Amino acid sequence: MIDWKRFDWEEIFGSVASTSGLKRKQTRALRTEVQEIATSKYSDGQLKYVGDKEDGKDYIDCDGSSVEDKAQEGMFCKTTGRTKVFILKNFQGNQTKFVKTFDYIILKDTKAMSVGWATWEAVAKNVVIKDAVITSFVNYDDLHMIEFSVNPKQKDDFGAKLRKLIEEHV
Repeated sequence: MIDWKRFDWEEIFGSVASTSGLKRKQTRALRTEVQEIATSKYSDGQLKYVGDKEDGKDYIDCDGSSVEDKAQEGMFCKTTGRTKVFILKNFQGNQTKFVKTFDYIILKDTKAMSVGWATWEAVAKNVVIKDAVITSFVNYDDLHMIEFSVNPKQKDDFGAKLRKLIEEHV
């Protein structure tokens, strides 16, 4: 099993904070990828990022288990007894089929800078399929919190760096 204490959460949430300028529709996927690569990089070798090659999982852990990663502002609601609803899959007009793609999920609250994890089973029992979108949430009884209120490491604004890179190359 993963040793969550070996992760550098200050670096990971520093990367999260540095991508706050990438919330436009055109850059949301890039924002997600940057945050997931940072999580892998600062996992002390425990997670290998595969989100750019695999469908339905973002990492393979050191034991060969598949791991999904979901992050959003306000993920950990204070009054509901569960996380916010998150999208597991959006098939955008294709056939919706719910299959197991990961063993456990990492959930990040990008506002509270907090992180927890849950099993596939905890996610699967709350799945809702509506049209081409599959959503779920995790009950707090099934959530294992890792860190609360992480103080993110200060990093440069990724959005500004990206804009500069684009301007230099067009």
